[in-house]
Amino acid sequence: MKPRLYLSSLSPRRKELLAQAGIPFELVNAPVEETGLPNESPESFVLRMAVEKALSGFNKVPGRDVWVLGCDTIILKEGKVFGKPKHKMDAYKMLMSFSGEEHTVLTSIAIVNDGAVYSDICQTKVFFRPISASEFEHYWATGEAEDKAGAYGIQGQAATFIKKIEGSYSAVMGLPLYELDQLLKKSNFYSE
Repeated sequence: MKPRLYLSSLSPRRKELLAQAGIPFELVNAPVEETGLPNESPESFVLRMAVEKALSGFNKVPGRDVWVLGCDTIILKEGKVFGKPKHKMDAYKMLMSFSGEEHTVLTSIAIVNDGAVYSDICQTKVFFRPISASEFEHYWATGEAEDKAGAYGIQGQAATFIKKIEGSYSAVMGLPLYELDQLLKKSNFYSE
């Protein structure tokens, strides 16, 4: 019997990346409350969220021969964490703070299999060109900014804002494929 991988996320981008990697998977909807702990570092928070999502998903699927993947992505700039925008002005402030600057995308992944947890964090630097207010207005009108950390998606129209990246493109999309492959190997997903 082939091992089963479950994705504990409803993100269309993560589904797309798993399909691109040729890894068969099923979805499990297991939301968790995404709240930071007092004095928790951004790295600790993003990793804890991935682990909690994977554990929550693992507790919803039957059987032992299952692997459950949880992921989380946040953006850091000068020590400040940028999550999903709450409204248009929030998105504007985020994108204008990235305009002509660099920021860091932290994407964590966790795999739970038979009680064991395997996890990693991928860090990618993203460099934006300057963005004008009218460019922001046009981008906001696409609807892309609303459900994404930092108010942008690298795979959409915001790609024109990005001068270069140092790190993993797939991690900025929400699922670092190299790190995923390494964790699947460590957790013996391929050896079944």
